Order: sequence, then structure tokens, then C-alpha cells
Amino acid sequence: MSADGARAQTPVDFAVGAGVFVLTLAFVVAFVPTLFDPFSAAATASPVVSDRVASGVAGDLLAASPTEPGVLSPACTVAFLTANATLGTQADCHPEVAASPASHYGIDGDVQVVIHDLDERTPNQNPSNLSIATRYGLFDVEQSRSTGDPNDVGRGDVTVSQRLVSLGGTQYRLTVRVW
Repeated sequence: MSADGARAQTPVDFAVGAGVFVLTLAFVVAFVPTLFDPFSAAATASPVVSDRVASGVAGDLLAASPTEPGVLSPACTVAFLTANATLGTQADCHPEVAASPASHYGIDGDVQVVIHDLDERTPNQNPSNLSIATRYGLFDVEQSRSTGDPNDVGRGDVTVSQRLVSLGGTQYRLTVRVW
């Protein structure tokens, strides 16, 4: 130690400083690449994509009101599931309610949207029909709309997002599959 009270760096000080530096560097290397994940264009079947479609369908495209996302308009739901633009226009639905979900959301892969019972475990394999009463009449529609064959998923990954929705006072599950 010198006469003025200053001391040199000890091995313990150096070890603590180097340890903090190495841990910080490891954290940056591990987590910074995931910050750019939502912006990568190559991954069509990303969870971000299926979640965006599920939120858009339940909260905007089929919603009865912007203040009640998840409460589906019966007429807009029929127009969406049957791709009936005329009914969509009559019921004052979103202008693109009858458009393909893949083109509406800018997805280059296939999309399947299924509205099914809460306890249904495989809605993509056996979609059933649903009777939906609207002010335009009673419609018996298949509960699924897909841009591709839902059984042909061998081409890559499939991501699934779900939302709880209400249709005519009954709760259903809206499932979106992107592959």
C-alpha cells in the first residue's frame, strides 16, 4: 500500500468485474436475437402470425361491436364462414369479411379458422355444422373456413392460437391454425 492510502486492484476485484462482464455479455448474446423475431419475414407459421389472425378475427372482423371484442356478430360470422359478400354488405360487416383470411392478413401460407365447442379437442379433423340465427334467417353453416387442406400439414410447422368467443349467447372457442 502506498503512503497516500490508494491501493492497487486486487484479484478479487478483478474476478468480480470480469464475472459481471461475462454474465452481461452472455445475456445480450442469448436474448437480443429474440427481440427481432416478430419482424422476421421467413417464418409464416410463427405464433405471432396465428395470434394476430385470431385477435383480428375475434376482435375486429367478426366482432359485433368494437367495444365488445369476442362477442361475434351472427350475420358477420355466417358471411365469413360461407364467404358470402352479399350478406356481409347487408349486415354492415367489415368490408373484407368474405375475403380469404390469408390474403386479408397478408399471409403467404395456409390458414384455417374454426369456431367450435369448448370441449372439442380436434376441431380441424371433424368440423360440424352450426345453426346460426340472424335477422336475415337461420343459416346452417360448417364451422370451419380454410385456405388449404387442413389435413395436409406435412409441409412445415403448424401454429395454433385460440380465443374464447360468444355467438348468440353461447360460448365457443375460435381456433386459428397457420401452416
